[in-house]
Amino acid sequence: MDDDVYVQAYRDGGLNAVNNLLKEHFPADRDRVLVMEGLQDTGYWAITWHEKKHPDGGMYRDFGRVKAYLGDGDE
Repeated sequence: MDDDVYVQAYRDGGLNAVNNLLKEHFPADRDRVLVMEGLQDTGYWAITWHEKKHPDGGMYRDFGRVKAYLGDGDE
């Protein structure tokens, strides 16, 4: 599983550890958003997103925070 390093961070230090690790590995907000979208797509992570209006219309995610790990119940 690609998110094993984040699962381990969660088990070692909780959600703050996961968010800190993401910031360390991906200091640029856009890169971190892409990784968190991938984590969310696994179905094992819940993310709280902050969205901004795009100048050309619509909305875009400019940053987020991992709010829950959902995987321990079925492992």
